[in-house]
Amino acid sequence: MKPEDMLIELLNVYSPSGSEGEVSRLIRDYMDELGFQNPVIDGQLNVVSVNGNGIPSVFLCGHEDTVPGILPVRRDGDLYYGRGAVDAKSSLLALILGAKRALDNGFNGKLLISAASGEESDSKGINTIMENYQGYNYAIFGEPGGAMNITAGYKGRILLKVDKRTETHHASSAWMEVNAIDSLMDFWLALRSKYGKNKDFNSITAGITRFQGGEYDNMTPEHASMYIDIRYPKSVSENDLIAEIKSDMKDILVEDYSFNVENRTEPYISDIRSPLVKSFKEAIAKNNMSPRLIFKSGSGDMNNLGNRWHIPVITYGPGDTRLSHTQNEVINIKDFYKSVDVIADSLKILSQYSINSNQA
Repeated sequence: MKPEDMLIELLNVYSPSGSEGEVSRLIRDYMDELGFQNPVIDGQLNVVSVNGNGIPSVFLCGHEDTVPGILPVRRDGDLYYGRGAVDAKSSLLALILGAKRALDNGFNGKLLISAASGEESDSKGINTIMENYQGYNYAIFGEPGGAMNITAGYKGRILLKVDKRTETHHASSAWMEVNAIDSLMDFWLALRSKYGKNKDFNSITAGITRFQGGEYDNMTPEHASMYIDIRYPKSVSENDLIAEIKSDMKDILVEDYSFNVENRTEPYISDIRSPLVKSFKEAIAKNNMSPRLIFKSGSGDMNNLGNRWHIPVITYGPGDTRLSHTQNEVINIKDFYKSVDVIADSLKILSQYSINSNQA
């Protein structure tokens, strides 16, 4: 099957987090067709294949799940549209094909190639892989960034749920009592004034993602809740940030409120002097592009593995990251093929670095 046909197949399978069964079977069968060693689906619906036995040992991981929301799949010349076209089925496929070419061209190390589940939700896939496979020298994650860009850092994340309870009263007398929705809105507006407009990688950002409250149109609510997604750089202490937010919460919500950190991810910054980063820079230059290191305000599975395994990790893949999670996910097939070339070449260069290091 041609790579662009496989990309269309992947896009046609709707695979939001928690529904990866069909796409995992498709990926396993394709990897088997390509000749990877014993690709298997584990208990968390990850697809995993271990190939070779030597140095360097490299873990390559893309994610097979997407955010919810079906998008029409179509092709318009070099442009391929559909949910996951950007985030991140094209990057996953580029990793698979780049690894295959490297193995065919004599890569003598060890490659663990995986398609992980749950990246867009609870990271169940990468957590299971980290428990069952260890001892790798480097890791490469597949996420959009563009064929010339190496993602060398992600912010940390705190997902905060805040609840507020108040007495109910008639809507015509809204002035009489505190309103749960009003209180949460006041708190959010205070956070937004501090963090909501920040764009710099070294700043704290915040976005409200869910809000719920009220049951009747003529009675103020007794309960309201909201989720706030907070991203923070490595220079900021998570404990200090939470303490500051708690202080604001106490000043504004006063009483009868509660909060819980529903999810947390530590920030991660790559070692930009590592052989992994150097090999990608060389491979990008070899393919007539100018390499750039970029740092993203989001977070990903790279954060989890990089902080636990303590090895050099980067993220790489085709596509415009600004289109992730949008209604206009589209990938240019030329960008995709450039990424395949870069991945294959970078693995060859990384292998040569290891040979030279062992001979020194």
